[in-house]
Amino acid sequence: MSGHLKPEGKISRIQTPKGELELRSLCPPGSFSGLVLDSGLGTFPHYSSMIQKLEMFDRIASSEDGNVVLAIAEGKRVVAYACSYYPAPGERWAALGKLMYEMGAIEVSRNFRGLGIAQRLVAMAMDRGDFYEEKIAYMNGFSWHWDLEGTGLTLAQYRELMISLMKPYGFKEYPTNEPNIAIRQENVFLARIGSKVSQKDIKRFHKLLFGILDPQ
Repeated sequence: MSGHLKPEGKISRIQTPKGELELRSLCPPGSFSGLVLDSGLGTFPHYSSMIQKLEMFDRIASSEDGNVVLAIAEGKRVVAYACSYYPAPGERWAALGKLMYEMGAIEVSRNFRGLGIAQRLVAMAMDRGDFYEEKIAYMNGFSWHWDLEGTGLTLAQYRELMISLMKPYGFKEYPTNEPNIAIRQENVFLARIGSKVSQKDIKRFHKLLFGILDPQ
C-alpha cells in the first residue's frame, strides 16, 4: 500500500486494546480496492454514516487537494476515516473559491470508539506543511449526523465533543446565518484561519458568514 500513497502521504501504526491499527493519510485514487467498511460504520435506526460506500473515498481522493485519512484494522478493514476537500459548487463557502477548505467527514466505527482514534485522524489530516496556512479550513457540525444513540451523549455534549476535538488545531466557533447551520441551535460552525490569509480575505470571510459576498 505504501507504494500507492501520494508523495506527501504518511503511514503510521498505533497499538490499541483492539489490536494494531494502520493510519494512512492522503490516500490516492485507486487505493481502496480490497478494503471493507467495518460493521460499526453504516446505517442504524437513528444514525447513518456520512460515507456509505468505498467509492466515495475514491471520489474525494480524485478531487483537487482532496484528502482521505483512514484507520485500517487487519490490513483491510476501515474502522475510521477523515475526509477533507474544497466546498462543492453552490455551497455558500464556495463563493470564496479555494480559500475555503472543508473538514467534511470524521467518523470512528462504533466498535472502535474511546481509543483516541479521532484525534489521531485529525492530526494526520492537518499535517500538510503550509497547506492550511493559506486556507480557511472549516467544519460543519450538523446535529442530524451525530450518533447520539451509539455514544450515549446528549446534543449539547456531542457539540462540545466536536469543539474539543478541533480546538487544539486552531479551530473556533463562528456565528453564521448559513441556513443548514442556523436551522438548529445545536448545530455548530467551526473554522481555522491560516496565518498567511490576508486581512482582505479575512474580512470577506466574516461577511460571508452572514451571506454578504464582497467582490474580490
